[in-house]
Amino acid sequence: MLAAVAPWLCSLLAASIQDPPPAPSAPAAAPRIEWQRTLADALAVQQATGLPLLVAVNMDGEVFNERFAKTTYLDPAFVQSTRGYVCVIASHDRHSPIDYDADGNRVECPRFGGCTCSEHSAIEPELFAKYFNDTRVAPRHIGVSKDGKILFDRFLDQSMQTAIDAIAKHRGDAGKQPAPSDDPAVLFTRRDAAARRAIEAKWRLGDALQKRALLAAAADATNEPVDLLRAGLRERDAQTFALAALALAKRGGKDAVIDLEDALARVDDAALQDRLVARLAELAPNDPGAARLALHFRKDAPPAAIATPWSNPWAKAAFDDGDRDAIERQLDHWEAELKKDATIEEARLGLATAQLALADLLVRDGQSGPELWFTDALTNARKIRGPVLQAEAQGVIAYASWMTGDAEAAGKAVVQAQSAVRNPRQVSPQLAARVLDVALQALASGVFADAEAARTRSQRAEIDRARAMMDLLLQRGAPRSAALLAGIGLLEFGGLRAEARQRLADLVARLPGDVRAHERWRARLLVDLGAEGLRAAYATWLATATDQPTAAWFSGYASLVAGDQHTRDARTALAIAAYGEAIDRFTSSAAANPDYSDSAHHHVVQALAGRAELRCANGDAEGAAADLLRANDLRPQSLDENDGLQRKPRAIAGRVADALQKAGKAELAAKLKPILP
Repeated sequence: MLAAVAPWLCSLLAASIQDPPPAPSAPAAAPRIEWQRTLADALAVQQATGLPLLVAVNMDGEVFNERFAKTTYLDPAFVQSTRGYVCVIASHDRHSPIDYDADGNRVECPRFGGCTCSEHSAIEPELFAKYFNDTRVAPRHIGVSKDGKILFDRFLDQSMQTAIDAIAKHRGDAGKQPAPSDDPAVLFTRRDAAARRAIEAKWRLGDALQKRALLAAAADATNEPVDLLRAGLRERDAQTFALAALALAKRGGKDAVIDLEDALARVDDAALQDRLVARLAELAPNDPGAARLALHFRKDAPPAAIATPWSNPWAKAAFDDGDRDAIERQLDHWEAELKKDATIEEARLGLATAQLALADLLVRDGQSGPELWFTDALTNARKIRGPVLQAEAQGVIAYASWMTGDAEAAGKAVVQAQSAVRNPRQVSPQLAARVLDVALQALASGVFADAEAARTRSQRAEIDRARAMMDLLLQRGAPRSAALLAGIGLLEFGGLRAEARQRLADLVARLPGDVRAHERWRARLLVDLGAEGLRAAYATWLATATDQPTAAWFSGYASLVAGDQHTRDARTALAIAAYGEAIDRFTSSAAANPDYSDSAHHHVVQALAGRAELRCANGDAEGAAADLLRANDLRPQSLDENDGLQRKPRAIAGRVADALQKAGKAELAAKLKPILP
């Protein structure tokens, strides 16, 4: 990608950034306090202006806090008083579930406009360490001079007016506030919130060329324009994304580690990836998260080795461990051998392995009694004493212990299985796959068990071992999704999201009907590439899948998930298209394989209802009614089941009918009467 960007990057840098046409005039917004986004920004603005710092602390639910937030902070006279300050607000309470929309645009806190909920929450520990004197209390207002002198510190007053008067008394000259500017060259040097908003407004109103020019200029910015770059990283256009990633690699600071991870999750160019990782390495000395992530992307370590005999070529399977008759023949054979001579440990190992296989088959088929067979396998494996068979015996113990819930015993047995006396024996593929299965899951669960501690150090060694085990399982043709998903989860935990996403895609291609694999792939795609990226990936998979009915069902579900996400994000046209795609794919799947028809029709009803509500809001009354009537004809019992947005199709029908009545379309509304709540 980087090579493709370079030829036109220079011309963009040289080009002027054209302003968008002026927006239609709107009523003047009520004045509001100019909260800065971070303490670093606020201190930079304070140094540039000489104005005092105003630190405000607030919380939900207490009378004075509520009056400050909902009355005083909105009072024009008070707001004007704060113009003589550089202002920051701290509050632990969230007032919006998100900080950014699907396009990367900021979603400001509805209680304290100007900052996001994460910003007014994240700033509190910094303020506490610097100004709170080990006392947490709200409401609180602190004034701090440019040289760090505390001008006032008002809390636990009998009257709110005491703090209001102190703020008025110590305010600086409002004329020293940064002057408005429309010049990107100026705006990219300033850290004040107003300058950042101006740049972000240019982005939202710009066309593709203007957006690219802004991102190219951002690479030379001195104010860490993180929010602009976050929006750029969410662009589906590859050139625009590359410019955002390049600027991030050059300018991303300590607050941009998550953005560097997001960029690495999507980048497909090695040179650009190296630039991003190099930036993480630059941040690493002062940021454990950056250090950890940078180590996970280093390419200088030799591949991890899997201990023998588990890495040896596996022996030809003695029996089909998915065939109950074959398993029972093995049980009969080894029991007969042990009756002849109970000291033959090869026979005891064969019996334990067959018992393990039968227990596994019972688990897979949902039948009773697997725990008894696991116990028998454990009993026989523990009787084996010979060093030549010890690795395999411990392998049986590891798997049986794991499957019966004794993770500690399983972990110990895995270690012993991998450290037992080396021997030239080739392990049975069934046992080898089961041992690697447990080893992968135990490895991942050990990291996740102490996730907080794990986040402060590298998991490079664990990740390398997980890769080696996953690769070996796949090479031997014995993938078990539970183990592979555990290994992939470790990659995700380490920030290696692009690799995890590719391995999930490979797993789905290998196991097209595996529900858990699809759940993880959908989630990974949605986080990394967004709803449209999810749709595109499933469209590609559907086009090449050999089992079309299965692929159409899962692809339809992916489109349904995308439709729900677009609905959350108020992307009506995309949501309608995604729901329509889901309807077509589920219908195709049901027609090709009757076994899928009932579940497919259920999801078609959900997609029809979701599309109907959007069509109604969009003025397509006839289309909305037709969708709901079709849903009722297809599977009426689904009308009372929640969809992915916790809506019932019958309730949607009620809302659509009400809207039709209000729009004067009583005749059309009457057609929906049979399905109304």
